[in-house]
Amino acid sequence: MTLWRCVVALLLSIKREYLLLFFFLAACHLSLPPTGCGPPLASCLRFDASLGNVSVEPPSPFVLGSNLTVYCHIATCQWRSKITLKFNEVPVDPWKRDKCSPAIFRLPSVQQPLSTVQCTLQEHGQWYLVDGADLLGGFPPDKPLNVTCATTRQSDLVECSWWRGRNTHVPTSYNVSFSRAKRTLAHFNLSQDHDRLVITRTLFAANETYQLIIAARNHFGRFQSDPYTFNLNDIVMPQSPRIEHIDFRNDSTSAAILRWKTPKALRHLRASVRLRQANGRWDVREAARLGEDAIRVDGLKPLTEYEFQMRACNSTLGVEAGRRSRCSKWSPSVTRRSPGKGPSKPLSAWRMLSNRKTSSLQTLTVLWKAPPPDSGEVEGYEISVGENPKQEVRCAASLSQCSLQVPADISALSVSVITTFGRSPPADVPLTLSGDLGPADMLLVPVANDSAVLLSWAGPEPGPGPGRREELEYYVTEWTSVPVGELRWQKVANYKNDVTIIGLMAGVRYNVSLYAVTCRGVSAPSSILVYSQELEPVSGPLMSVLVHKTGRIQIQWDDPAVEQQRGFITSYTVYLQTLDFHSTEISVTLSASGPRETWLDCPEGSLVLQMSASTSAGEGQRGNLISSQPVDPAVGLAVLVFTVVVFGAVLVQLVCWRCVRRRIKEKCASWLVPSLPKAGNSRAIKLLQLDVSEPSFSYSDSDPPLSPLSCISEEDMYPYVHKDQPVAQTSWLEAVAMATRADGYKPQLARVVRGGQTTESMPRRPAATSHKALLDATSLLASNSQGASPPGKVSHAASQHLSFNHTHRDDKMHIWDVIKTD
Repeated sequence: MTLWRCVVALLLSIKREYLLLFFFLAACHLSLPPTGCGPPLASCLRFDASLGNVSVEPPSPFVLGSNLTVYCHIATCQWRSKITLKFNEVPVDPWKRDKCSPAIFRLPSVQQPLSTVQCTLQEHGQWYLVDGADLLGGFPPDKPLNVTCATTRQSDLVECSWWRGRNTHVPTSYNVSFSRAKRTLAHFNLSQDHDRLVITRTLFAANETYQLIIAARNHFGRFQSDPYTFNLNDIVMPQSPRIEHIDFRNDSTSAAILRWKTPKALRHLRASVRLRQANGRWDVREAARLGEDAIRVDGLKPLTEYEFQMRACNSTLGVEAGRRSRCSKWSPSVTRRSPGKGPSKPLSAWRMLSNRKTSSLQTLTVLWKAPPPDSGEVEGYEISVGENPKQEVRCAASLSQCSLQVPADISALSVSVITTFGRSPPADVPLTLSGDLGPADMLLVPVANDSAVLLSWAGPEPGPGPGRREELEYYVTEWTSVPVGELRWQKVANYKNDVTIIGLMAGVRYNVSLYAVTCRGVSAPSSILVYSQELEPVSGPLMSVLVHKTGRIQIQWDDPAVEQQRGFITSYTVYLQTLDFHSTEISVTLSASGPRETWLDCPEGSLVLQMSASTSAGEGQRGNLISSQPVDPAVGLAVLVFTVVVFGAVLVQLVCWRCVRRRIKEKCASWLVPSLPKAGNSRAIKLLQLDVSEPSFSYSDSDPPLSPLSCISEEDMYPYVHKDQPVAQTSWLEAVAMATRADGYKPQLARVVRGGQTTESMPRRPAATSHKALLDATSLLASNSQGASPPGKVSHAASQHLSFNHTHRDDKMHIWDVIKTD
């Protein structure tokens, strides 16, 4: 039977709900032998209030640490029945039972504030729950101590606080009363866990004395604090200081210098400090004053985290002249770790080469990892370049990389960290390239938290020789986001062939590179692209239509930006739909490995198209929405004919470009140059040509002979100017004929002897004046042909051309010389 009951108990834990319910009810009717597996489960006990009850002495609530006595009373007495007691589910041995008297159980020194007891009865093979009770324990309130009230000059509130003591575990109230001259001014009732009270400052007068009493009360008693007497002027305390900075001394790890800030009016006050380690007890110390805003704390342990607070007090402690010592509140905590010894290991350092390289210099960036926290406060980093001479570059403590120019032929440099307790050994940074290929068989696998990947590779073959394990010093892995972001890197020991890259963001593409550093230099990188977790693209491809025919369409597209892809694109989906209201959208899936241009079969008529990209995480958002309509064949032919005609016209114009250019010149000349009278049609020239003895007007390389000139008076020169008779038309024609020469040649001036002195017969005028005179003469000739204009209106320049002696008309050469003088 015992084996059968164990099988039933096992089935209770493995069957479904309906079987559990069946066997559960059956098990409750089975009785286990006294030597069975223990007391029955509470859920299998039958509760019968008529069987009896439980009583506890002393009753709840009781003082913690008291000895309790539990009585289990049974209504029907049967000597063979068994009574048991559980205290917090733990069986308790019976202390005493006489015949039909109640079963008595002892619970010594109960320390649990909340506990339970249960009395059970076994009768006729069945277990019954007789009764139970909840036990509540606690402590009486402690006497409130360290009662104090304080305020500041700028505050409108008064804060009173006290030490309430240990937790009572039972409801406890605090009665706070303020009185003056035995008359209560204010009374406050505070619930449990209160240890301070804030009231308005207007309740108190400046020169009055007040008394504060705090009474704590609960079930176990009432305890009252000692009266706290105060004056408003006595409780005005200084403003709390604020710790600005903590420095540890360079010559020792046992002292710290605290720099604090407080108003200038309070700098004469005494400063005290308290500190503790890792939530320990506060240690109040009197600090040595180093100045107005600095104090020193001695006796600190190295490599220990301390929490510092400070306050400002008046110059004395205790009671002086009947007045209390006034101190400010403790300042906010500042936690610092005391330094240890200087760094003993080289830094982890690497380099990043730049493409800017000349024949003599190259630019590189030196990278390093910060030293351990116990190495002291970092003061800076120092990079050493070369040997003879040795160049040192100092970098700030806040930096983790530094760029500099070094000689192109340098093979290595070193970097060290300088802390408050020393300098680390130099860490060599390799610059020489070994010429070897990077590690092979790289594999990247995302890990479970989606912010890291596991990088693995094939390690070198064991043994000595190029590319083997004995010459391998370490690996370096680099990774940066795409587009180019901040470079991050990590060193890997030479005996490993995998590393976990952490701190990656989902949906961001990273370029991971791996280098092998040997005694011969640095290998070429092995690179791979990876996502720690792929997401759907946030935008679709940018699509355009190249050709749209009836039933066929050619499209091309550009991939979204890398930061918008959020994964490796595996396929594209093109959505096509006609403008008909009842049309159905058609989708076509394209492989991402193909070209970004393709032909598609499409419905006839105008279309609306969109495209989306998909990654392993799913399909992303659709791209731009475009519309397209097929080209009409007739329209296409017309466009082709028009293109051919335009091309032919342009070709003909190019062939006839010379004649076109000549016509353009002629047209422009007709617009810009006004039409002038032709000298060949002049009557004066025709008259001169009748005389064969006249000199030719053609160009001659030599000057014509000059005739002697005689001076004439002004009246003889211009006889017609002062007379009213018109000038003969023949004289005007002759003058114009003689003044007109196509080549514009001006010969020498004739010399005239006057009074024994040789002078020029006429001054030379500028060419512009001669041209103007010629135009004036021509104009006068035209007007004279129409109606004999008065010669007085001729310009002076024109008159110079026409100034010759008409009495000597036969001496043509003499007239020609006069005209040439202009």
